[in-house]
Amino acid sequence: MVEYLLEPRYLSFDLELSLGNGRLSRYLKTGNSEALESYIEEGLKLGNRLADARATYSIAENSQDLIENYGFPEPLHEAKLLVFGISTIGEVLEKKVDALMEEGNYTLSNILDSIGSAAVDETTDRLGEEVMNYARENELNTTRAFQPGSGASHWKVNNHKVIFEHLHPEELEVNLTSSFTLTPKKSTSFAIGLAGDIEQVKDLFSCVGCERTDCPYRHIPEKTTAGGQRRGVTK
Repeated sequence: MVEYLLEPRYLSFDLELSLGNGRLSRYLKTGNSEALESYIEEGLKLGNRLADARATYSIAENSQDLIENYGFPEPLHEAKLLVFGISTIGEVLEKKVDALMEEGNYTLSNILDSIGSAAVDETTDRLGEEVMNYARENELNTTRAFQPGSGASHWKVNNHKVIFEHLHPEELEVNLTSSFTLTPKKSTSFAIGLAGDIEQVKDLFSCVGCERTDCPYRHIPEKTTAGGQRRGVTK
């Protein structure tokens, strides 16, 4: 049985995605944007209406058993506390993407799918801000966020299970499959370490350390705010 320092909390967010959103520009590679302007406008309307941005997080004490049993990345070894988080935008947008594809509206389907990816990133950023607020209020520093299966995390995908064990994702209607993928697809999970004597990272979510340097969605923060989520560049 998990002993929580902070029992699972549930959050919902109102997203207002636009072309000025840095996360959206990361995914929306439009090329001739003038020719696609009407598709982008319709995609944004659909995305902002269909994305059901929700998240949950909890905080528990770290332990040697957790470190060894789940192969935590090294920066988490020094953490006194662990934050476990899951964010999602639900399945409605995902179903609309599939329906548009079946109708043969490939352009709008692909654009809406990209908008969905930006929406779950934005949801995760908002959740990260909650974690940063908690850390500041309790005079703690944070590690970066480690996401199982992410190239930047070097943490095996099957370790989603430790995050799920510390939360109640059924409240968000998020599930973990037998192959350790999350459903709905536009969902993500992470762990963050907290302690007073670790170095504060500049950005919770970054592609620093990922070997896929040719990835078109690669995100390396250039400058960050105290929370570290809002300002960056894609490289």
